[in-house]
Amino acid sequence: MKAISKIFITLFLALLLVPSVGMLLGFESAAGANEILSPPPRFGMGMLNETADYVADRFALRQEMITLWSWLNEHLLRTSAEEQVLLGRDGFLFFSETLDDYTGSSLSDGELAQIAQRLRALQDSLEAEGKRFVFTIAPNKNSLYSEYMPRAIANHHESANAARLLPYLEQYGVHYADLFTPLSKELLYYRTDSHWTAEGAAVGADTILAALGRESGYAGHVFRTNGVHRGDLYEMLYPTLPGREAELADLTGLHYTALNEVNGGNAVTISTENDQGSGRLLCWRDSFGIALYPYLADAFETATFSRAADYDLSRFADTEYDTVILEIVERSLPRLVPEA
Repeated sequence: MKAISKIFITLFLALLLVPSVGMLLGFESAAGANEILSPPPRFGMGMLNETADYVADRFALRQEMITLWSWLNEHLLRTSAEEQVLLGRDGFLFFSETLDDYTGSSLSDGELAQIAQRLRALQDSLEAEGKRFVFTIAPNKNSLYSEYMPRAIANHHESANAARLLPYLEQYGVHYADLFTPLSKELLYYRTDSHWTAEGAAVGADTILAALGRESGYAGHVFRTNGVHRGDLYEMLYPTLPGREAELADLTGLHYTALNEVNGGNAVTISTENDQGSGRLLCWRDSFGIALYPYLADAFETATFSRAADYDLSRFADTEYDTVILEIVERSLPRLVPEA
């Protein structure tokens, strides 16, 4: 028995050494999902803390261990090992930062009125120059498909920010494109991602363009499976596993040309042109714009897409545009409250 105990202890200690020894041998873990790794430590007062953060982000087999731990938690305990990911039903994953909207935690009436006033002021400044403006909200996934949320979490979305903002938008006359209604008619979001599919983005583009009085038919395009989709929520849980659902691609084809490196749609600024389009667009967007921007780029002769969240028109003093779209995801509505 003593020999067996010694063997067990030796193996246990060897396993504990694998991450650090592997890192010393050059086997560092890469970033997973949307992680931003800690920078290398600098000599100075905070060097020990910076070194600890650096090692914690890069030790060998880190991503594999995260994957194993998540698998054990999901399949044995039915819980998520990642605090930003909520396990839903039928294989659905939800972004935990959307729970406030789902359960009805919301901004005050005064803050909602301030958002509407801010949007109306932006709209007025644009219309004074003969330009058009439309505001739209990309819904949280659980706002549309609550049937896949855990039963234990009560749905009070009717008292959340987006629902209570609408009367203020109407009161102040803000031009608004409602995406909640058309997107709720069928499943147009990925099960393991917080975002819409290509088809969902097409429905969103048609709705926004219709609010501008423009005809389009992107939702009628042909969409087919094109490989495996690794959802952002799935990748947080399982950074080393392939995706769990099919990637949906638009096979009809679009005609725009991107004038700069788009980095998969993540670039802060994207400029496009299309000689078959009409008008000049400036669009503020967020991560939902990654799938949305190609359709809007296809509709306009020139377009500029920005992820800057200050909504400052002076940034684009040298940009020609006659139409402005402001798209923001539902969970980020508090960012529109004007700073004191």
